[in-house]
Amino acid sequence: MSDLTAIRRDGEPRANATRDALHRLVPRGHKTYTPTQLVVRRATGCRLEAVDGARLLDFSSGVLVANLGHAHPEFEARYAELTQGAPRNCYNAVSPLEPEAAERLIASLDRPQLERVMWADSGSAGIIKAIWAAQHARPDKRIIIATRAGFHGKKGLAGDVTGETSPNPNVRFISFPTTEVDDISLLPDAESRASELAAPYIAELDALTAEHGNDLLTLVTEPYLGAAGSFHPPKWYLRLLSDWCAENGVVFVLDEVQSCHGRTGEMYAYERYGIEPDIVVLGKGLGNGAPIAATVGRAELLDSMEYGEASDTYSGNPHGCAAVTAALDVYESQPIVANCRAMSQRMQEGLSSLRDEFACVANVRGEGLVWGVEMAAVGDASADEVATAAVLACYHEGVHLLGPLAKKVLRVSPPLVVTADEVDEGIDGMRRALRTIA
Repeated sequence: MSDLTAIRRDGEPRANATRDALHRLVPRGHKTYTPTQLVVRRATGCRLEAVDGARLLDFSSGVLVANLGHAHPEFEARYAELTQGAPRNCYNAVSPLEPEAAERLIASLDRPQLERVMWADSGSAGIIKAIWAAQHARPDKRIIIATRAGFHGKKGLAGDVTGETSPNPNVRFISFPTTEVDDISLLPDAESRASELAAPYIAELDALTAEHGNDLLTLVTEPYLGAAGSFHPPKWYLRLLSDWCAENGVVFVLDEVQSCHGRTGEMYAYERYGIEPDIVVLGKGLGNGAPIAATVGRAELLDSMEYGEASDTYSGNPHGCAAVTAALDVYESQPIVANCRAMSQRMQEGLSSLRDEFACVANVRGEGLVWGVEMAAVGDASADEVATAAVLACYHEGVHLLGPLAKKVLRVSPPLVVTADEVDEGIDGMRRALRTIA
């Protein structure tokens, strides 16, 4: 198998030296494949400066992490203030930064049932803790339900509920709209057709109830399928799941690791979809790049574990908690989410113009500032090959993207502080790039 991480590019001596060092020192299993392997010297706002001098527009937010952009002045100043003299240790001592962050986060979530916080160092760890909580609170139940093609992590219980099959005999998968109801913008009448379109999903849930009855423990889903190719369901689909869980005593876990903190055009996606999770898992934009996640839910669930059962070395780390508070300060003082909504329409129009212009663009899906551009085959080149070529071409035109989702979907997800001019600049760069491969 070829090593996709061994990348060198003409005219990039400093970047090549870094790439060579990583290739020599870090195993491939630890790396995330991105065709460009951009090496960044510094980043500000939505701008990236490569070590060899190239300047690029960040249309990725670093896998939806830098929601406030890079080096946001208010965030950085507040974070520095909070962490001045703060301990690095959180295991055998506590810091006021932890309860402050927890109180602020619970207030931001603004749901009475979301009343306890368990910190984690990654979204997948947060998912594991959510399932643990359900298992401890309902020890007589065992069946875990997940929506097919979701991504919740790579290991442990988070890995068990990812994808379409599981090594865990207690996991069952149900369908998530990816075909006939694949996007709220592509099917504008999906809401009015709920009684017709919901039938197969209702049938799957009824079958689970009939087979497992009182053995049903928890259901884990995402507001939209990110890693599977950016599929965004109609509102009734998630409401169907939420209502079914409530009716059947099933713990409803909503994975908002990538959708939280404004990404969908609301502070939290459950607000957009009108659903009430028992547990919500937050990450990525939660700390604007700090390695912190949170599992927030009902007291009866999160309080069910014994002292220390869900603790780990970095849970509640003062520096991570400071990042949560600093980020919330910015969201409360600046119109970040409103800007996301405003730029969403502009982004949709721009990406749709690319679909209309280029045969290599098969589809555009998204909401807020998280969009998927599905590529099509061109000549002898498969859709997968076209998508990889498009990411590389965008790189050369000054637009930085993630590696393709599901091999053939370009994810477009700039920081939520992106301006109208930057959206237009990014679309223009993508247009120039697509002309080279169309």
